Amino acid sequence: MIARRQRGFLIIAAVFLVVVLAALVAYLMTASTTSQAASAADQGSARAYQAARAGAEWALYLVSASGPSGGGTLKTDCGAGSTTKTLTPGASTLSAFTVTVTCTSAAYTEGANTVRRYSITANACNVPNAGACPNSGATSGTSVTDQ
Repeated sequence: MIARRQRGFLIIAAVFLVVVLAALVAYLMTASTTSQAASAADQGSARAYQAARAGAEWALYLVSASGPSGGGTLKTDCGAGSTTKTLTPGASTLSAFTVTVTCTSAAYTEGANTVRRYSITANACNVPNAGACPNSGATSGTSVTDQ
């Protein structure tokens, strides 16, 4: 009679072991997915930063004295007060981003000289709002913006 009572004890231990292993696998899958999503977001953020930086450097080149034709229309428009230009980087890893560059300027008198001070702001995003950045309404998990 004692032998019959002990039947099935290992089934309880096996079920417990399977449940614990399933919980461990579920946890590891969640951690892996979260890590991959964070890595993708980090990479997107780095690309947005580089696109914004490239836009700012482009505008700085155009408003500087060494720019083409003395800066072209960006320098002329910015010299008149303020202008905004939107550009898309060419075929590169940044081509998914739109960059909006805003340039403002003001004249200041320093002693006998009048100097013009330029302020350049560049915003880059991969989900532009009406073709321009930043897109404050973007709620996509893949949307990144940098300034």
